[in-house]
Amino acid sequence: MRLSARKAWHDAFYIPKDDALARARTPKKKAEEKGPKEPGQVYSQGWYRNLYEETEKGRVLSGRKPLVTASDSLKGGYDFFERWDAMWRSRIQAAIKTLPKPLRSFGAIMYAPATEFSAEDCERVHEYLQNEFFKALDKDRLLAMQGKRIVRLKLLMYAAMRHHRDVVFGGGSTLGGPAAISRFLYHLYGERLPSVQNWAEHWAADWDKMLGILDVMERKALAPVANEIGLMSEEQEGAA
Repeated sequence: MRLSARKAWHDAFYIPKDDALARARTPKKKAEEKGPKEPGQVYSQGWYRNLYEETEKGRVLSGRKPLVTASDSLKGGYDFFERWDAMWRSRIQAAIKTLPKPLRSFGAIMYAPATEFSAEDCERVHEYLQNEFFKALDKDRLLAMQGKRIVRLKLLMYAAMRHHRDVVFGGGSTLGGPAAISRFLYHLYGERLPSVQNWAEHWAADWDKMLGILDVMERKALAPVANEIGLMSEEQEGAA
């Protein structure tokens, strides 16, 4: 089992136990614990594990492995950063940097820790969503559409982004239905959606299109991350 691309994105930017109290509470390793005391025992040095074996000449270095192997990834209880060292984390970040800005911003607001994205990221994703949504609309319908509805559709896109992020984090959407979506828009932007009682007729089709565009953005944004995870997995299996 491999880490998901979503979790890899998040944990590549997440540094656990980064407060001073956490560091103070962490027990320090004794100097004598750095080296193996028994044949076959391993310990971390740099970006690899040094493998030792006992010979007639004493303990000798027999090889090295990456810090995380395929079998290690089956173990729970640790986050990506704690299990994988800075080299793997930097490879995930490098894969993310190959994406165009709208997709990097999409991943930042959907997967990264809250401190890692900005209002600019949100606006960049919103602008991309607008372009894709209105580009796909029938031209006659768009020309006949009232300006007020266009404004409300643009606001509804913010709700779609929020919905997608809620689902990504596994807690279910905080926007539980049309009425909750309308309240969300009113509290944040001072605008209510009319006719939410007839959601299926007035808004459902547009809402589904927005979510569909976000799903496509997600597949594109996660593709290089998933590819890098696959490459690292192959390297680990080859080194095992």
